Amino acid sequence: MSAEKANLELDLRCMSYNIKNAYDREGENVWGSRKELVAGIIRFHRPDLVGMQEVLYEQLEDLQALLPEYGWIGVGREDGDKDGEFSCIFYRKQRLKPLRQDTFWLSERPEEPGSLGWDAACRRIVTWAEFQDGYSGKTFLHLNTHFDHIGKVAVERSAHLIVDRIKELAADRPAVLTGDFNVTSDSVPYRVLTGQGQTEPAMLRDASKEADYRHFGPAFTFQGFDSREVAARMFPKFLQPLAEHGIEFESPIDFIFVAGPVRVLNYGAIADHRNGKMPSDHYPVVADVRI
Repeated sequence: MSAEKANLELDLRCMSYNIKNAYDREGENVWGSRKELVAGIIRFHRPDLVGMQEVLYEQLEDLQALLPEYGWIGVGREDGDKDGEFSCIFYRKQRLKPLRQDTFWLSERPEEPGSLGWDAACRRIVTWAEFQDGYSGKTFLHLNTHFDHIGKVAVERSAHLIVDRIKELAADRPAVLTGDFNVTSDSVPYRVLTGQGQTEPAMLRDASKEADYRHFGPAFTFQGFDSREVAARMFPKFLQPLAEHGIEFESPIDFIFVAGPVRVLNYGAIADHRNGKMPSDHYPVVADVRI
C-alpha cells in the first residue's frame, strides 16, 4: 500500500437488519409483500455493509436480483450450505473486496456445521469476512450474528465465544459486529460483549454510545409489525401504549459494536415505512464509522 493510501481515512456506512424470515405463507406481512420495501430501505440509505438476520435462501435470491450492486457471503445455519436461516453480509461490490470469509456456530463445537449450542432453541451462527477497501486499500473485519431467543446459557456463552473469536481474528485491527442479539443493554450478555466489570479494556464498544451524533428516532428496534403500538410509543400524548408489551418496546435488541481503531460518526434506527406498512418486524440500525 502506498504512503498516500495509508494516510487516507476510510468512512463506511454499516447496517444491521433483521429482515424477518419468509416462513409465513399467508397474511399481510408475507415476504412477497415486503421484499421491495426491504430492498428500498437498503437502496435509499446506501450502506456499504449490511449484516442481515433471518434470511432464507429464497430471500437471498430475491435481494440479489433487486440489489445487483451488492454481493453477499454466508451459509445456512442448518447445514452450512443453503438450508435454514442465513446471517449473511451484503457488501457494495464496487468498493469492497472480501479477502477471506467463514462461518462458525455458536455452540460447544463451533467448527461443526449444524451444531446446536448449550440450551439454545435454534442453531445459531456468526458469519464473518475480512474486507479490503478498493480506494484506500485499508482492511477490516465484519462479523454478523443472530443470538438465540430462548437459551439463557446459550446467549451468554455466545457472547464469550464472539469476544474470544474477535480477539483471535482481529487482534488490534478494526472490526464491526452487527446482529440481532435478542437482549437489551442491561443484560449479562451485553455486559460480556462490552467488557463491563472486567479489568482489561473493552474489546467491543456499543456504536450507539460511541457516536459523535446519535440521530433521534425510536428507542426500540423490534416492533413485531404492530403499527398501533409503534404509534403509541412514538406519540404517547395521543395514544395509550398497551401494557402487555414487554421490553422489546423499551430498549433496542439490535446492535452495532466496533472494535479497534474505529470512530463512530453517526448512529440511528431507521423507522421508514410505506403508508404504515413496515418492511420487517425489526427496524434496521445504521452506523457511519471511520477507520
